[in-house]
Amino acid sequence: MYNRVREDERAYKLMYKSFELSLSRPTNSQVAKTILLDNECNEIQSENNLSFVSRVRGAICTFLQQNKLEYKQHNDLEDNYKCECDYDCECYFNKFIMPAFKNLALSFEPYINNGSLVNHILEEYTTEEKDRLLSCDLREILRLMLYKELAYLAFERGLYDVSCWHHEATVLMYGGAITNEQFDPSEYIESELSARNKDKANKRWSKHNQLRPKKKKQYLEIMDKQNFTTFAETATYIKQYIETGKTPSYRTIELWLSQASRGDFS
Repeated sequence: MYNRVREDERAYKLMYKSFELSLSRPTNSQVAKTILLDNECNEIQSENNLSFVSRVRGAICTFLQQNKLEYKQHNDLEDNYKCECDYDCECYFNKFIMPAFKNLALSFEPYINNGSLVNHILEEYTTEEKDRLLSCDLREILRLMLYKELAYLAFERGLYDVSCWHHEATVLMYGGAITNEQFDPSEYIESELSARNKDKANKRWSKHNQLRPKKKKQYLEIMDKQNFTTFAETATYIKQYIETGKTPSYRTIELWLSQASRGDFS
């Protein structure tokens, strides 16, 4: 048993390290090669390419440190947020976590669009090198490195799905740079989140629909056995002594009792 636990721990650590390693792609040198055309540069230009990408990453890291995620400002991840769902939902995820990452990305957009960050970084280079670098798509580097660092940020907080989406967006942006195709990372993440929510909702409601007929029959039998005369009285008893968890709610139990009494066991 002990050896099995050790093996599981080792497998988890290896998986964790592999995930962390994948977040390092594309590397600074890959970005320089693709967007700054490093293969066409001399040695000094290549060094400047790498230093530019490195400075961009450093600036973004500083930005993310100074502009912290706000999803824990008035809430934490200990189920303090209450919703009306009668199943294991992801309301907290959709209401707080993803919007926090989206807002963080949006708050960096002005630095991408107005050129202030690029101009600040380019002050370190000669006029000739500045002109050469400006001839490349530097906005794409800023946006790509932003999403790469957001992936790291989510990973460090244990938000692995969020990390995966931002990493995928980074890789797709990098692929778009290779093929000269435009790619909107924000739109991609929105579509992925929407597809995920739809899939999970379908699975939840499929299970929910299979359970509901059994519950309706059970609640009606309890009402009859306890000689209750109202649905409210029955629902109160069931919620107090039988369904003591978060779901189903009192209102759901009362509704199912009403439907079952009319012969609706769907």
